[in-house]
Amino acid sequence: MKNVEQMIIGSPNGHSPTFKKFIKDIADSKTKYEESLVMQTEVENLKKEIKTPYATSAVQHERLVKLIYIHMLGYDATFGVIDAIKFAQQSSLFYKRVGYLVSSLLLNPGREESLLLCCSLQKDLASDSVVEQSMALTAICQLMGKDTISAFLPTIIKKLSHPKEIIRKKAVDVLYQFLREMPEQTHDERYMKALCDPDAGVMISALPIYLKLCKEQPAKYRHMNKAFTDILIQIVEGRLHNSFNYHTFPAPWAQVYLLQIFQFLGCNDKQLSEDMSHVLHLVIARASGKMTTPQAADAAVAVLYQVCQTILSIYPNQDLILLVTRKIDEFLNSASNKIYLGLQLLEKLCERQPSIGGAFIPQVYQYTSHQCSMIQGAAIKVLRVGVSSSTLSDATRVLLEIFSDTSCSKELEDLCCTTLAEIGRKHAPSPAWYVELLLKILGIRSSAPSSLSSTPSSLSSPSPILNTLINYCTTTVDSEVKSLIQTAAQQNDDVNSQKSWLSIWALGRYDSDFDRATVWVNKIKSLSENQIKWLLDSLVVLVTRLGALPAPLFTLLEPYTNSPSPIIRQLAIELVNLSNLPNVTSLFNSQADMLSILIEKLSTAPDAGLENTTAHKQFLAKFRKRANGPSEKVEFDHDVQEEGPKQRVNVPTKDGTPAPTATWVSYHEHIPEEASANEKPEPPLSQPALRNTYKWGQHAKQPRSTHKDPTRC
Repeated sequence: MKNVEQMIIGSPNGHSPTFKKFIKDIADSKTKYEESLVMQTEVENLKKEIKTPYATSAVQHERLVKLIYIHMLGYDATFGVIDAIKFAQQSSLFYKRVGYLVSSLLLNPGREESLLLCCSLQKDLASDSVVEQSMALTAICQLMGKDTISAFLPTIIKKLSHPKEIIRKKAVDVLYQFLREMPEQTHDERYMKALCDPDAGVMISALPIYLKLCKEQPAKYRHMNKAFTDILIQIVEGRLHNSFNYHTFPAPWAQVYLLQIFQFLGCNDKQLSEDMSHVLHLVIARASGKMTTPQAADAAVAVLYQVCQTILSIYPNQDLILLVTRKIDEFLNSASNKIYLGLQLLEKLCERQPSIGGAFIPQVYQYTSHQCSMIQGAAIKVLRVGVSSSTLSDATRVLLEIFSDTSCSKELEDLCCTTLAEIGRKHAPSPAWYVELLLKILGIRSSAPSSLSSTPSSLSSPSPILNTLINYCTTTVDSEVKSLIQTAAQQNDDVNSQKSWLSIWALGRYDSDFDRATVWVNKIKSLSENQIKWLLDSLVVLVTRLGALPAPLFTLLEPYTNSPSPIIRQLAIELVNLSNLPNVTSLFNSQADMLSILIEKLSTAPDAGLENTTAHKQFLAKFRKRANGPSEKVEFDHDVQEEGPKQRVNVPTKDGTPAPTATWVSYHEHIPEEASANEKPEPPLSQPALRNTYKWGQHAKQPRSTHKDPTRC
């Protein structure tokens, strides 16, 4: 901090005793609390001092330096913005520099206060002093937003022809900032002028501009590949001045920029990729040589990493890919930081060349137990894209071991879950194998310590892996899958386990009696609100398959028709109404029967409340089309007025697609897109879906009816 103080103030003996005390108190603070007390006291004092008129420039300068310290340590210092703006208008270059510096720190582009600096910046840009012009250009990059670009652009373009290279370089930096603020406005002629500037510093400043342009519109700038190739050759061969070298390594940042540009230009372009292959060979050869200093070796590693990324992004070249595999092997057998880079390159290699990248998979297993969590995560990501059918068994074993480790972090645990689900879905030898894998994951979660598996979030909603399992089961017709789910559901009745969600869901789709339903209804008071919704939804499906609820269950569930939760209340009412219907199972023998019933209820039943709108007619027409078969042509007549009142019908629903053994049809599956466009979509299987006819599009104005009428389904 003393170095910063001397750099800003200029004279080590020019500060006051109060400033010395302020710096000493910050340095002596042992805790964050002590530091915050010092800062709060100083902020209050500064707010009072700023209001004092007729302060000398030296006093104002000291206040601004304090504001820099306050801002650097993460405290609000915006109350001193006006003083900083005033100080930037000083004639002294020393004070002007501090004013611009504090203004750049405390103001964001587009802030209204930044407009107060426009006149001062214009004046400094027109000055004959190179220092004032340089300070103004630096401040414009930090302060000016979209509203002020047009005011400065003509002046900035003129600065591209300034005799001093430092001014031209900073003018290019300003153009890059303007391009970021307004991407729709490009000045290709100005950019080309900067790229062809005789000074290498100005040329390198233009590379970020072309990187952004090539990333967004690669086809437009592919004709410049020859120019970029020549620049990179000159840099690699060391033709630039030694001042651009980093510890004897030639301009590593410029090399990285150019390699990133090649990465976008050569993508899916065979001819262009062949044209740049020779320079990529040259970069690898020079960066692989012996470096004189550790810093140069680090720069060489950065360039090697980027050139490998470029080779894996352009059109495949087998010779270059062979070089990449050698570099990956070197990285994986070296220090930890290089291991991480090697795993990232290997992940991309497995995506582009699975047959080549797959050879490294056995070597990746050892890094899944590395002490560095970042390397562990990178290794798991490689397995996600590099595992094949031949390595599936070993990969799942390794990932399950990581997942079952109690010291595994939440991030790695989630990454293992998603990776296991993805590679299992891609390469599973059979549906039953994949379901068994998902059940193992659920079993590990259920047996984990309470700190991991019984958090409120895990009990209030099903886990993503459970949603994956249920989605897969509802779309897969397989007797072994059904048997596995039935066995897993019958073995777990613990309400605090993730498998409890599976057990509740399965009783409606697979059970042939009300035995397990009775067990869960008896535990209903210990279930969470979402679990109750799932239970009621499963009971609705079970009733449509087996008939009315037994009397004891009916008695226990009837009070939930007055639940404060609207979804629970609606599901309970639907369940009670279905149980009161005679021969309820015969009503749901097929989807066509269900659709016919809905059409009849919606079209002819009394006590409607639904308007004769186009959306309603399209809704009924879509029902008729599904009931009569896909061959029927449906036409919507917007002029026909349907006769007779229409009844609002409470239809029970469920989330997800019904299992093949269930005859229940989810009502929300048949809501037309035009009618449901205004509804907020819900995540799949997060809770039982509730769709009622009074929610169609603009029909949400109808009041909710909760009276019990056994004749209304």
